[in-house]
Amino acid sequence: MLVPTFSIGIRAHLLLLLSGWYTTTQAQSNLSEKIRQIENHLLPAIVVEGEEVEPLNMADRMKQLRIPGLSIAVIKDGEIEWVKGYGFASQEEQRAVNENTMFQAASISKPLTALATLHWVEKGMFSLDTNINAYLKNWQVPDTKYTTTEKATLRRIMSHTAGLTVHGFRGYAANEEIPSLIQILKGEKPANSPAVLPDTVPGRIFRYSGGGYTVLQKALVDQLKKPFPTLMHETVLSKLGMHHSSYEQPLAERFRTLAATGYQSNGKALKDRYHTYPEMAAAGLWTTPSDLARYIIDIQQSLQGKSNRLISKSMAEQMLTKNLDWYGLGPMMQNEGDLLLFIHGGSNKGFRSLYVAQANHGNGVVIMTNSDNGFTIIYDLMRSISNVYGWNFYRPMSVKKFTLNPGQISRIVGKYDMTHYSFEMIQTNGKMYLKPNWDEPAVEMIAESREVMIDRDGQHRLELLYDDAHTVVGAHIFGDAFKKMK
Repeated sequence: MLVPTFSIGIRAHLLLLLSGWYTTTQAQSNLSEKIRQIENHLLPAIVVEGEEVEPLNMADRMKQLRIPGLSIAVIKDGEIEWVKGYGFASQEEQRAVNENTMFQAASISKPLTALATLHWVEKGMFSLDTNINAYLKNWQVPDTKYTTTEKATLRRIMSHTAGLTVHGFRGYAANEEIPSLIQILKGEKPANSPAVLPDTVPGRIFRYSGGGYTVLQKALVDQLKKPFPTLMHETVLSKLGMHHSSYEQPLAERFRTLAATGYQSNGKALKDRYHTYPEMAAAGLWTTPSDLARYIIDIQQSLQGKSNRLISKSMAEQMLTKNLDWYGLGPMMQNEGDLLLFIHGGSNKGFRSLYVAQANHGNGVVIMTNSDNGFTIIYDLMRSISNVYGWNFYRPMSVKKFTLNPGQISRIVGKYDMTHYSFEMIQTNGKMYLKPNWDEPAVEMIAESREVMIDRDGQHRLELLYDDAHTVVGAHIFGDAFKKMK
């Protein structure tokens, strides 16, 4: 019996369609299972030897930490594999987080500013190693005894080695006057931060400086002769398809229905929803995890020589090369060689965010939250995602608890201070706690030795400094030195 050839063709086509449907359905099922595993097996940072720790459920953890909402984007093999929102962008409005919900990225603003800067360096507008004052108009970085032979440069500013002051910025509530950029740089009212100036020799040490990025903002505006949000949109955001991102401060009206409300550590919403940050280069970006994923993918492709929309392969290599400490030109770097990660976090009032990406592989994660407590769950999730995908991001660390005697505890208890920041070490019910004066709750500290303590969520590593008489005289935390007050 002869079979019409068109019947054979139709059946073959149907088989292909069914095969494609099955493959797609199986892939979706596998992805759904991955997401379920991640959501139900959040992993702690610190596992104390001898203690049993149960995996954490995401919904329970959000409730425990009073986190209203968060959003995740996962990149796999150079593509965004999934994006998902959880909880509320606004509890008061009962408005759920979705893919287009915009969060304040805070200090994640910096590496995107650095990317724009490197783009213009390759266009011949700037040089990485020229005195930054060559690019500044009607304000200059003050010359001090520290700048006699060395100067602040673009390279040093982007790697936080320019010797410039001002760690970060508090932002401005709706009822507060917004200072001009020059007022911020000079530390003049209504600015709520001190003047930006060199107080160490440029190029000598690493010290994180939002003030340095504010100087960079001024240089970009002065040389490109455009408002900062405009030049960032034209240079980076529009080219990368980041359509739900903006450096406008205050946030433009067209985006406000998409903007998340920020929440304090006690779970209460910020008055008038969020603060304004005129320090745009350092802290002004509003964006989404999926938009930040597009930035990450472009950096990965540039490093592989597959994209030159913004920077070349050689410039991407410079961007992701460590300088004096952990920072490249914009991102923070971790690990080495084939396992190299580029990372940046952000902390504005009411918002916490983090991205982690493999430099030499097309994988990465972006997590954004609208809570001052966000970092705890962000790292829980990063460990869970890393575990499920088999990536070299974050894993729980096992520690053996060191028992401090009463005399050692009495030497540690007290107030520790540095300019504009302080914290207290207190003892309650036999446990030690670090109580910061910045917008974070007190955290239990576990002693690893007489000199080192770490919190259970792995966010605070405290290195105690002793004098020859075994008296505690200070501590290092976040890379900064604090003096113990008498």
